Amino acid sequence: AAGRIAGIVLGLCVACGLAVWAYSMTAWRKKTFIGPLLRFADRSVKYYVGGGMTAKVKILFGFYQISTVLSSTYSARLPDKYTSWTDNLANAISIDWSGFFLPEQCLGYGMRLLAVALSPVALIALLMGTGIALRLYYWRAAPPPRERSWYAEAALGLLDLTPAGLVLIFCFVPSISASIFRSWSCQAYTISPPGEELEQVSYMRQDASVECGTSEHDSITLLAILLLLLWPFGSLALYTSLLAACYRPLQAKTANALTEATAFLHREYKRRWYWWEAVELARKLVLTGAVLLIPEERAFVRLVVATLVCVCYSVAIAIVRPYNRVEDDVLAVATSLVLLLLFLGASWTTTFLGIEERHPDTEEAAAILGFGKLNGIVNSMLVLVGVTVLFFLIGAVIVARRVAMIPTIRIVSTKQPPELSI
Repeated sequence: AAGRIAGIVLGLCVACGLAVWAYSMTAWRKKTFIGPLLRFADRSVKYYVGGGMTAKVKILFGFYQISTVLSSTYSARLPDKYTSWTDNLANAISIDWSGFFLPEQCLGYGMRLLAVALSPVALIALLMGTGIALRLYYWRAAPPPRERSWYAEAALGLLDLTPAGLVLIFCFVPSISASIFRSWSCQAYTISPPGEELEQVSYMRQDASVECGTSEHDSITLLAILLLLLWPFGSLALYTSLLAACYRPLQAKTANALTEATAFLHREYKRRWYWWEAVELARKLVLTGAVLLIPEERAFVRLVVATLVCVCYSVAIAIVRPYNRVEDDVLAVATSLVLLLLFLGASWTTTFLGIEERHPDTEEAAAILGFGKLNGIVNSMLVLVGVTVLFFLIGAVIVARRVAMIPTIRIVSTKQPPELSI
């Protein structure tokens, strides 16, 4: 399994490297076979960059990272019509590769958690090491006297692939953090016969073979505490420290190597709110994982906390408007309000099904809540999720058309914009 993981990671790195190398070959734009692909890539990059799509993709991706954990993180009682696609999407977003190589029964949750948490760290370290190695290789090949010392060149090599590392952290940290926080998620079962004193036992939701409160579970929670320092708190500290280091250059409008390497964190925001990405990360960490620290018997409180967080965040976004583009502010407010409605809908379905279980074959739920079926609420939740995607696509098309109308100088022979330097 370790060999397969290493092979896949190495294959991905080689494939990405070859793609970047091919894209950098300007002369290949004229070739018969690969030329149309490279020209299409040029047009795609133009629309993507000109339309400021990075902010829109980040907002939409964050929305789905949160909306897919309603049943797993919040123990929300939702019909299969909703959970069938959210579970599949959550599995696609998560990076639990251990089940791909070995059955889950062969690995305990502690080992699976370790693999989930450390595999992205190894990938990011490989990227950083590659950047440093390439810089030192060219430094060594250059004739003396050299412009910079070897350690200054190594620092620049670290910054070369920092953008890729920040993208990986952005994609992975919510799902990894949720997996870590689920170490404290337990499900209670009644084991006493009817008529006798109530006796319950709790088992982990992620590994039903582990009884909560035992030494085996304590070892898993100890590992989770250590991993909390690496991912949720570590990623938040990394974001905060990098943004703090960029404060003076950004306020003075003097770009340097660090601000260019960390542009993924602050480029979409106004200079006054350059640190907003750290707030966004904290929100996702709370909504996707930290609420699991609330005991399972009070799972409904998690939905209440999530609702309050969505309300506060929606108001904050609407007031401060941190993004450079108005459409990004509108999309952020819209997705936050949709999340608020999803959490409210999950609260109503959970309450409805809870009343139905306690009072079967009665109209108690309908008398209390005012509706007798969940179809309307669940269908509304599905429509809201679909409308969010539609809203994103409409905005992307409008921005692309706006970018296409901007006049561009092109070279006749290559049909590409000239490479100009000041």
